[in-house]
Amino acid sequence: MSATEDSYENSSVLEKLNEAIGKDNVTISKMERLLYSHDMAPLPKEAQVAFKVIPDIVVRPKSIEDVSAVVKIAAEEGVPITPRGASTWGLAGSTPAFGGILIDMLGGMSKIVSIDETNMTITAQAGCSWKQVYDAAWEAGFLLGSYPSSFPSATIGGWTSTSGIGIANYKYGSARDNIRSMKVVIPDGSIVTTGFERVSDNMSGYNLNHLFVGAEGTLGVICEITFKLTPRPEVLRPIAYSFESLDKAEGALCEISHSRLTVLHIGFSDPNHFKMQNRAGIVDHEFGSIILVALEGYKTVVDYEETVLDEIMERNGGKKEAPEVGEHEWEERCYEFRCRKVGLGSVPGEVIVPVHSFAKMTKDVYELMDSMKMEGAIIGIMADRNTVMFMPYYVYNSESMSKSVSSLSFDYQCGELAKANGGRMLGGFGLFFGSTLSQVRGEGYKIEVGIKKAIDPEEIMNPGKLLGMETRFGLSVTPEMLGFGMSALSAFKKIMGKDKNFEKKAEAYDLEELEKAKFEQYKVDPLKQEKD
Repeated sequence: MSATEDSYENSSVLEKLNEAIGKDNVTISKMERLLYSHDMAPLPKEAQVAFKVIPDIVVRPKSIEDVSAVVKIAAEEGVPITPRGASTWGLAGSTPAFGGILIDMLGGMSKIVSIDETNMTITAQAGCSWKQVYDAAWEAGFLLGSYPSSFPSATIGGWTSTSGIGIANYKYGSARDNIRSMKVVIPDGSIVTTGFERVSDNMSGYNLNHLFVGAEGTLGVICEITFKLTPRPEVLRPIAYSFESLDKAEGALCEISHSRLTVLHIGFSDPNHFKMQNRAGIVDHEFGSIILVALEGYKTVVDYEETVLDEIMERNGGKKEAPEVGEHEWEERCYEFRCRKVGLGSVPGEVIVPVHSFAKMTKDVYELMDSMKMEGAIIGIMADRNTVMFMPYYVYNSESMSKSVSSLSFDYQCGELAKANGGRMLGGFGLFFGSTLSQVRGEGYKIEVGIKKAIDPEEIMNPGKLLGMETRFGLSVTPEMLGFGMSALSAFKKIMGKDKNFEKKAEAYDLEELEKAKFEQYKVDPLKQEKD
């Protein structure tokens, strides 16, 4: 298929889509299609040669029936489909690899369907943000379990598709652990209900919830999700503890994980993070490193757990900060990358290691950042009692694409460090790292390929993602080829000058803010002037 607008003006695909879901919900506008050709990560121009990242048609369904109609048309015409939410991810998972039809779930499917207070569930369309669902549950007297660190904007369908690790994962588990049921449109257009809205799916047979969670849109389009809820806690108390450096917190994290404490959430941020937040005007203080622990439940229980937590932290060199510090960090828990406020982009990595490798992994990531002359910081969370998710991020200037593109190899190299420290590469694979799944799964990879072929024999559902990387010319990118390319990019970055993007942008930002302040001070009120 051609990616030009003219080629679709009189096409059977466009005609069928217009008739099925209405012309107002279908577009072939080049400008609009360009908006869907990337996610939050910088996309090198070379990617547009190897992959057809600009969709041919964008549709905005309003219902599950609309999605079903679109998928049936795509199946009949042999057109690839790419489901897309808010695209807060950075591995091109929601960016087309072969053009085709992009389904924008955010545009028309972002409503809360129902709240069942008796059975403690909430049902929402896939385009809803996690904050939208969290707030609705809270207002009804309930607590939604875990959610992503990008929850103000990330959609429930997107993060569920990547089986994400996030806030409150320590106590309530990942996305799949909080799902009762889903409605999914599979590649032949059928609408499948994966579980049970009122009870758990603990029975024999393949668990369909778990099958589609983490499939990254390669098996079907998630349209609706029903989550289980917990009664809203009497107290939700965030507490901050500072450490001289991030690696020094390993002892405290290990002791907490081996204790009987069941905390809601444990997050961490390093000194570089606070320096950048400070430069962006978000905080007016700097710390060595902060470990944020959130407790929730009955007040008497939380009071006792705080006492135990204080003792653990003190034994391991942690200093308890004022309550307002913990409250501030909790309020900012989903805004880690506000360094963008000064006009820079930032791309996070996602790797996991055992908690006993925390200090070593911290030092290794710093050494990698130094060798690649990057500006970045380390943040992350405890995913469970034995698993730590590191989210090291780097900032980049989109005006300097050579540095931005070469910095992509940082995520890959972090994955290599994670493997060396007993962990694994990524929380997701997307387009960029799809070829590495075979290494991660081993023999189990064959089973996953078999499932894909059985459900999507024509390979129209988000092709070119997760299970491998294939260019638009049919060239398969092997793990070895990807590793060679990432190593070359890394080497290129190491010989370039040290990044100073943040310092320059922050200074420009300060000047802009100063100009705004002057303008506010001296501007004349036209109404007052006229009256005078």
